[in-house]
Amino acid sequence: MKHVRVTPIAAGLTLSLLSGFTLAQSMSASRDAPETDDATARRKAMESFYETPYDAKFKRFMNDAAARERSRWARQMPVGTAFQPSTLPDQILAPVPGNTWVNIGPTNATVIKNGSSTLNNVADSGRPVEIIVDPSNVNTIYLATAGGGLWKTTDGGVSWQPKTETLGSLSAGSLAMDPTNSQTLYLGLGDAFDGTGLGLVKSTNGGETWSAPVYLGSATQIRDLIVSASNNQIVLAATDAGLFRSTNGGSSFTQVSLSTGFAVASSVWDLENIGTGSFGVTLEANPAATSGTTSGQYWRSTDNGATWTQSTPTVSGGIGRVSIASAPSNRSIVYAMAAKPLATTSSDLADILRSTNGGTTWTSLGAAKTATRYSNTNTESTKPVTILNGQGWYNHMLIVHPTDSNTFFFGGSLLLAKGVTATSGTSATFTQMSNWLAQFSLPYVHADMHAAAFASNGTMYVGSDGGIFKSTNFGTSWTDDLNVGIASHLIYSVGSSPAAPNAVIGGFQDNGTRVRSGTTSTFNQYIGGDGFGSHIHKVNGSQMLGSLYYARIYKSTNGGTTFATASSGITESNNSASAPFITHITAWDGDSTGNTVFTHVNLKVYKSTNYATSWTALGTTGLPTTSFVIRNVDVAQSNVNNVGISASGGRVYFTTNGGTSWTLGGTLPNNSSSINSIAYDRTNPSTIYVASVAPVATATHLWKSTNGGTTFTAIDGSGSGFPTGVPVNEVTTDPGASNVVYAATHLGVYKSTDSGATWTRFGTGLPLVNTTDFYISPASDKMRVSTFGRGFWELTP
Repeated sequence: MKHVRVTPIAAGLTLSLLSGFTLAQSMSASRDAPETDDATARRKAMESFYETPYDAKFKRFMNDAAARERSRWARQMPVGTAFQPSTLPDQILAPVPGNTWVNIGPTNATVIKNGSSTLNNVADSGRPVEIIVDPSNVNTIYLATAGGGLWKTTDGGVSWQPKTETLGSLSAGSLAMDPTNSQTLYLGLGDAFDGTGLGLVKSTNGGETWSAPVYLGSATQIRDLIVSASNNQIVLAATDAGLFRSTNGGSSFTQVSLSTGFAVASSVWDLENIGTGSFGVTLEANPAATSGTTSGQYWRSTDNGATWTQSTPTVSGGIGRVSIASAPSNRSIVYAMAAKPLATTSSDLADILRSTNGGTTWTSLGAAKTATRYSNTNTESTKPVTILNGQGWYNHMLIVHPTDSNTFFFGGSLLLAKGVTATSGTSATFTQMSNWLAQFSLPYVHADMHAAAFASNGTMYVGSDGGIFKSTNFGTSWTDDLNVGIASHLIYSVGSSPAAPNAVIGGFQDNGTRVRSGTTSTFNQYIGGDGFGSHIHKVNGSQMLGSLYYARIYKSTNGGTTFATASSGITESNNSASAPFITHITAWDGDSTGNTVFTHVNLKVYKSTNYATSWTALGTTGLPTTSFVIRNVDVAQSNVNNVGISASGGRVYFTTNGGTSWTLGGTLPNNSSSINSIAYDRTNPSTIYVASVAPVATATHLWKSTNGGTTFTAIDGSGSGFPTGVPVNEVTTDPGASNVVYAATHLGVYKSTDSGATWTRFGTGLPLVNTTDFYISPASDKMRVSTFGRGFWELTP
């Protein structure tokens, strides 16, 4: 049932409103504080996750690999919103039954808990990077997402369809529409923060089909795109490797030469229309700087991007990333929201500035001054200077009112605000318009804002880490209803149990830990922040484990409705120096009670025999203490004393005595580090599989040992049927057949029915999507997977 968002009457009250929206809120110091994500720590964690850069060369290889898999398994690929029927012989030989993958959500939520805050009847989705409303039909909206590709609605958001399921990467960075033909779209692949896509693809039929990717020099991210209204053959692209220009409708691009004062390629962020044939662009001219300033700059062109002139505003201390927006009613009026470069505090808004001549000159609006306050201050936010909350490199949103050039909206970490310039144009008043937890009589809009758009009828849309939000009264109230039906969450793990066959739990990027409601595609959030490892007890389905960063583990005993901290004994828990950002939870499947689970910190493994009520460290004899980080852990089902760990530097270590001592495993031939997964044969602990996520096309990504890890042999080579060179997030074996092995890759799921000798793509209908984790029931009668951008999937007969 659809509902209408209304502004809560007051924080701290329990409301029951006609819309069906209720808020139970208490900020009492005696209760848990809400969790936020940590985008800066996440960026560092992802850099170490791959160990070597996921660079342009490898991203281009992945596009080619995707094209090969798209061709090889054409009849198993999804097409549009439906799955193309397969006429191939049934290739499912493993005990896990089924031949078709079905998405089970999340497409909705009814409860979002974070600390002591609870929001009811809300919905969210994965992180958008761009929102575009068709100017000729306000019911047609395009939503480009960080990991779920492009989504389209033609009925104003009542229903949505994914439009890029087989591109090869569902990581989008930008989207542009030809202003003279709304059927022509340009999609830049590769989210600016943790994306794996590369290149630009074009559609001339509203996203139904796409061209082959066009590459832009050494760029790995296309952060913004714009098409000239006066000449639709001119397309400009803002990338992490400079500004690019096409004069042939995107068929090819040439890098624009800008005399920034630095020899390195600029990191370009925003493009904006500042008049007919005129554009503004913002960039960081020295993006690799680690001290001083990254030298944020503004440039303008009056000849469709052929030549450019710098007119950077002067801000004390310099500027870093800058967002710009021009007034639709007068394109010469331009606003700029500038972040402080290399900021180390939450007060990292450098300034908000205004220009009345397309950016030739700028006037400060005083947003970052100590004396400047919101007109509606509260205990969480008093001044605009903190709106970016120390993440000025990450969360930026700026847009100007469609008919009032003196009114603009800007967003950052925890809120959306409105600015209204004074008659003089030299100052402004600032008002908070939303809050991430619907506190302080403000409506709910999820934290970390990235995109905004106005429809031709004045309807406003914003995109944040929690999806798309809509206002029909210029931000006074908001609805999250448009998120219903969009399965684009970025998920790290999946947990299920034979004791509760329909239950599913998972850890989400900046959308907490979520638990499935019954048999629906509704998943409710019960832990906030970034969620990682998760699990459901195999004997008692009411017991569940979730987690946060740095080995912070939480336990529920009531089916996920509430969680309590369960890290007792893990001395490194919540210590960013000694615990990993990504928390893993591994169960020992050989425990008939279901109570034995493992986790790890940087230098040691922990074990619990009472389902996380308490933890005890295993020994560390034989493990290094320097130049060493544990990346994951697994345990043999047939013997709890056989434990394996993947470690930094392309190493694996094993113990056969429960951690009393460890031995370095044999060399993994042709490995490029980034070892991420170990799996034991279910009955024979001497047979071990190892997987890598190394972004190196010529590297091996799957190995097998038949002597307990003493020696390893590659099993993903040419002729095996495996998409050689593609990263593998997880490898696992089938509980019902020792010869059946599964691999979760950056292009979907693959299986072997001969112990890794040969491989085939597993099942019909799964997109070419980054697949992160498996659940296989002990009876081998159910398989579920999590994906980084397209939610959870289940294999059905």
